[in-house]
Amino acid sequence: MKVIEKIGRFSICENRGAMYLRWWDMHQKKSLSERLDAETLELSRIAARKKIRILADRAEMICPDSGEDPTFGEVWLGFEQDKRKRLSAARFSLLLNRKELYYKPHLWNVKMSRMGPALRALVHGMEQGRIRPDNAKSKLKTLTKNGIPRLHPNTIADIIGSAAEVCVLAKSDGATIHNPPKIPYIDGITAPEDRDPKGRYISFEEIGALIEACRRPHMLDLLLLDLGCGGRIGAVADIKGKTVRLDLGVIDLLGEGFIDKNRRKKTPIVPVTGPMARILARLMDAYGDDFLIRSSNKPLAVGSRNWTQMIQRLVERSGIDKDLKVGEVPANWYSIRRTFADWLDERVSDAAISAVMGHFDISARTRRQLFDAGSPTTDLYKSTKLHPVLEVADVLEREWWPSIQPFTSVDLSSDVIH
Repeated sequence: MKVIEKIGRFSICENRGAMYLRWWDMHQKKSLSERLDAETLELSRIAARKKIRILADRAEMICPDSGEDPTFGEVWLGFEQDKRKRLSAARFSLLLNRKELYYKPHLWNVKMSRMGPALRALVHGMEQGRIRPDNAKSKLKTLTKNGIPRLHPNTIADIIGSAAEVCVLAKSDGATIHNPPKIPYIDGITAPEDRDPKGRYISFEEIGALIEACRRPHMLDLLLLDLGCGGRIGAVADIKGKTVRLDLGVIDLLGEGFIDKNRRKKTPIVPVTGPMARILARLMDAYGDDFLIRSSNKPLAVGSRNWTQMIQRLVERSGIDKDLKVGEVPANWYSIRRTFADWLDERVSDAAISAVMGHFDISARTRRQLFDAGSPTTDLYKSTKLHPVLEVADVLEREWWPSIQPFTSVDLSSDVIH
């Protein structure tokens, strides 16, 4: 390989017209290489930097002159590598966005010994509206006493909490001798149970209007599946054919890999009711065990999808928010989840609601007993275990879908006998 450019212990190399990143692995005591998906040197530099941020040892970013008091920017890489493994792609992208908006301009060159005053200054600037996103897409609803748009206190707390977590990890890794700073007081923080609802209640008539507003088949499929389970929209879009059990009348919304990554432990098992069986059978015939919800044959779960924008288009087209007053919460995906859960509250047990809404853990062992091929678990035992889910299925079949049907021309009847 011909070395084109060196970046520390990493090198951008060329071999037979292809670009590679080559480096010395300190643990395996040998050189390793990986092909870069780039044709020009400039594109190779961009791809190499992204790869180096994954491969580099966090200590490599700390300048020898910093000693035991490195800067926030020097210890950031360890935090980024740790979060890359733990966060979903969307949450990790949000973290990187906040790095560019807040951490780089205001904390990057601050020494660990001075992080306390720096965090207090950052909080003060955010509360005054001096430090905030400055782009057309940012629609800040919280205002200062002088009417200046500012970040919500809960958002400030999230940003400051992540910055303090960087310092905690640096201390834990031995990168600094200084204790992590105390998080400054932030006025106006609310507990999750006291926060304003994310979406308003919607009526059966409004649900029918949303269904009628669907112009593309994949949007109709997505909306009807979400209406049938009240799930988080990202989890519904993640549904794969292999997680659907039409013989049991349920879908396991625990996505692939979540057990290994210790994420979404409380993702529910939901019933198949109303038109869901026809939709799922059709999609499984087309895509088998893979992702089912697709647009132009591309899975919605893969890549970046703006779920908020999708439901806003439906709401605008349906006209259900045309009489909404200033300050009132609009209809969105959470409106379906909220309406679904509170409607069920009057009709089924708390255990049944918790089972389908994902409010308690369903162990990996129980899921294997229910869904793994060749499981010796009897159908009677499975029915017993799934009783709370099937309790919900019964009331959805008898009351939920029939209440929506008068307001839409789409057939919501069921082919499933529970």
